[in-house]
Amino acid sequence: MRGGLLVPDPRDANQKSLQLLVNLVIPSDPIPSDTASLDVMTELRKDNLLLKQDIREHDLLYWSCRPTSKMRFEYLTEWDLDCLMTGTFRNLPLSHAIIQRKQSITSFIMYFQTALRHYPQDLGFLFQKDNSGKTSYKRAVERHGKDETFNAIQQCIPTDTSLPILYHVIKDAPQYMNDFTPRYPSAISLRDENGRSFIQAQLAGDVNTLVTDGLLFLRLSDNEIAEADPVTKQYPFLTTASGESGDLSTTYFLLSKNPSLLEIYKEKVTQQALEEQEARTANREK
Repeated sequence: MRGGLLVPDPRDANQKSLQLLVNLVIPSDPIPSDTASLDVMTELRKDNLLLKQDIREHDLLYWSCRPTSKMRFEYLTEWDLDCLMTGTFRNLPLSHAIIQRKQSITSFIMYFQTALRHYPQDLGFLFQKDNSGKTSYKRAVERHGKDETFNAIQQCIPTDTSLPILYHVIKDAPQYMNDFTPRYPSAISLRDENGRSFIQAQLAGDVNTLVTDGLLFLRLSDNEIAEADPVTKQYPFLTTASGESGDLSTTYFLLSKNPSLLEIYKEKVTQQALEEQEARTANREK
């Protein structure tokens, strides 16, 4: 029984001594009790009584994700970072399970801050989906309401953030764009890690057409229409033509705003083909 660490709690068979250790708190003195418990965990780890696999097998990140056990949660997180993303509790992703608790939203804030620090490229798993396709954000709104959820999110991601949050919304949860845009208006001017502008990211999402969002295309400036996507190297008229929707009316509209782009694109493709042919010829001659 690992020296008693795996003995069930007689008051709650769902918890063992190990799980009690990671969330034990003395209400009158929470910080010293967090420190003392962390010291015990450190010693147990040195003696190979606390093992890395315990973090997953006994849901230790879930049980320690409380403000009163913050140091223990961070210690376990550093030991198994991947568990933040892939860990589960009762068939829910860890992000969902923590939101699902009946306690206050502070545990969600604590988890989200930690996940955001280690996984900013995944936006701290705010849009991680469970088996039914529900996102962490959606679950938080259902549990805490939209205002309280955004109060929590903005404690982790301030309104004037340099993090391209709206690009994550476009890519992972475009149905919530109207929730996030008014709260992060300055993020519209940011570019993502690939150098895409907000407009380019919207077009690449292949969900907007002249019919469904005419204002989006009417607002496009001449410079935006003439700027190639840094990822696909395509102009907006080609992006709308090559997407799954392949909306021709949108393509014609964009092309009519700057017909010369078609000739520029032809010249670019022709030049690229010549360079590739020259490279193949040079390789054969070697």
